[in-house]
Amino acid sequence: MHILNARRLVNLITRRPRLLSVVARNLFGQLTHPFVTRRGDGWSLPPEQITVVVTDACNFRCPMCQFASSDSPGFRLNQIGHMKPHVFRKLMDETPGKPLVAFAGGEPLLHPQINEFITHAHAKGCPTWLTTNGWFLAKWAKALCNAGLDFLVVSVDGPPEIHDRIRGRKAFERLAEGLEALLRLPKRPLVFINMAISELNSDQLVNMYDLSVKLGVDGIDYNHLWMQTDEMVREFNAQFASFFHADEVAWKIHPEDINVQQIREAFISIERQSIRNRLIVMQNPLLRQAEIEPWYRQPAHFVKWKTTRCAWNRMRVWPDGGVKGCRGWVVGNITQEHVMDAWNGPLYRSFRRLLVNHGAISLCKRSCDMAHR
Repeated sequence: MHILNARRLVNLITRRPRLLSVVARNLFGQLTHPFVTRRGDGWSLPPEQITVVVTDACNFRCPMCQFASSDSPGFRLNQIGHMKPHVFRKLMDETPGKPLVAFAGGEPLLHPQINEFITHAHAKGCPTWLTTNGWFLAKWAKALCNAGLDFLVVSVDGPPEIHDRIRGRKAFERLAEGLEALLRLPKRPLVFINMAISELNSDQLVNMYDLSVKLGVDGIDYNHLWMQTDEMVREFNAQFASFFHADEVAWKIHPEDINVQQIREAFISIERQSIRNRLIVMQNPLLRQAEIEPWYRQPAHFVKWKTTRCAWNRMRVWPDGGVKGCRGWVVGNITQEHVMDAWNGPLYRSFRRLLVNHGAISLCKRSCDMAHR
């Protein structure tokens, strides 16, 4: 299954050659990471990926979204607004190389200049990625293609009735219209569906596979949700509150209610079906059958722990230019300093040293970024 999936993915990426550079930089980063962590004193090479939160505005209040439910000023939606174009241009102009630029939110298609941002990153030679809830996709479909977007991820929680129950009335209808409009356009991006697994939809994994085939997308990514728990927060704050104070768990779901055996059986069924179809199937992180139960039943323990390289390879920039090292902790601001001064400034370097000295922190235990890189 994994070999077949890899072949399909390679064939798919050849349609968007820029994405090959993402793979190459990731391999180089993994090879050099041990040397950088030993010798760098918290210093890092330029980021391989920049996640640009172009807006913190969102038209949904999804129960599995911690941003939607948080009371923390630094970790909730609808506080800052849209990133100004000159801030994005500064970010692009001052960042060395051609990192993957991942546009996020909030809902990035609420930003009136999102196509201009993609065009600017594309002109620099950067691979581009955008994640959306799909509500505005029909409106933006042609502009996204014309801007040169390489990869589009549409969040879908299940078949129409399940998705609408989680996101709201007509949510599925709107995203389906957007996908239909985009998939028939020339020079379209690669399109994946992302399903965030929770107790609200964990019985729909096979149905989502069938739906993805029917919709005609390139692949589906089953996301084992990042599960921060109160225990993780208390453990972190007891040890490292001098760095920053982690927010309490805010989402409105109950991962402990997930039927683990149902998930196992669903992935076995999906693996069998995938042999007959061209759809690429991914898990994030990629869990073996034996790892699914501890992932959901023992969140206080690491699963698939390898490295916290995310602090060395990915920069996350907020709409006001704030650079956040972890959660709501601001370690710099690109409107007040050079991008690389924020990336390798004293706060970010101190955070990396913390990770080097401790291996990982409790907040990493269910971080998909750490678990599979």
